[in-house]
Amino acid sequence: MKIITTEEHFDTNKNVKEFNEFSKVPNNNPFQEKLNKDLTDADSRIAYMDKYGIDMQIISDAGNSPQVLPDDKTVDACKAQNDSLAETVSQHPDRLAGLAALPVNVPDEAAKELERAVTKLGLKGAIISGTINGQFLDQAKFDPIFATAEKLDVPLYLHPGVMTDDQKAILFDSSAYSDMMANMMAGAAWGWHMEQGVQMARLVFSGLFEKHPNLKLISGHWGEFVPMFIERLDVFGRFSELPHPFSYYYRKNVYVGPSGMLTAPQLQMVHTEMGADHMLYSEDYPYVKMEDKVKSFIEDAPFNDKDREMMAHGTAEKLFKL
Repeated sequence: MKIITTEEHFDTNKNVKEFNEFSKVPNNNPFQEKLNKDLTDADSRIAYMDKYGIDMQIISDAGNSPQVLPDDKTVDACKAQNDSLAETVSQHPDRLAGLAALPVNVPDEAAKELERAVTKLGLKGAIISGTINGQFLDQAKFDPIFATAEKLDVPLYLHPGVMTDDQKAILFDSSAYSDMMANMMAGAAWGWHMEQGVQMARLVFSGLFEKHPNLKLISGHWGEFVPMFIERLDVFGRFSELPHPFSYYYRKNVYVGPSGMLTAPQLQMVHTEMGADHMLYSEDYPYVKMEDKVKSFIEDAPFNDKDREMMAHGTAEKLFKL
């Protein structure tokens, strides 16, 4: 079975240095430094893919993203990162494709960079990590980014990002457990998924897909809690001014993948709620390495061959025009 994984990450040594020097947003992953070799070394990436039967990765920067650098540095940093990404992809065009980093807090520049990345560099869309300096993307200032993605017919991957210190202090710091557990609660265990679920729900209820009906968004980690609440969001969404229920927009405009959470109950739920034509496959390399399970999980998925093939590679091929 052909396998294309769609939330896989890369970095450059130059960007890591700039991030560590200038970013006001901490990277709270305690293993980040150990992961840098896998993030920056294309040869080890391809060797891993060969060993575990992964035909293609869609790669992007979501760990030390130049997106979060100060406004006077983020535009040039994103351009440099996207140039490096395009160069890496060009060396392995049959194995890798890329999603651009964007200077999101400078929306007009972000829209220009998205257009350059797609039309000049051959990247397949872009990734946006978390909220933007505490701002959700439903603010009108960010609309040029969505308008450009729709015009170019490329998807935007909405990836989690690090919560603000104030959010973390209110929601997750506790004297009942360690600081490390608080970091995990605010991050990979729960918090950043919750925030991205809120992000997506806000975008739907903001009328984003009424304004941009052909826009395509991607949500990892089985949809960041949202698929579990689709019916409830329909019930209470009647207080919105939208002409259609929440589920209409979500199932039409959003694509969902596991991001390495290769768990059977979530697989079955998302398949039921979304259908295979809106399901992608993803390992979250190198933050998660499922190794042999990457292949066996999708091959053993409890639905028909057509749907397995769709999730394994077909949806990605259509969405990213591979």
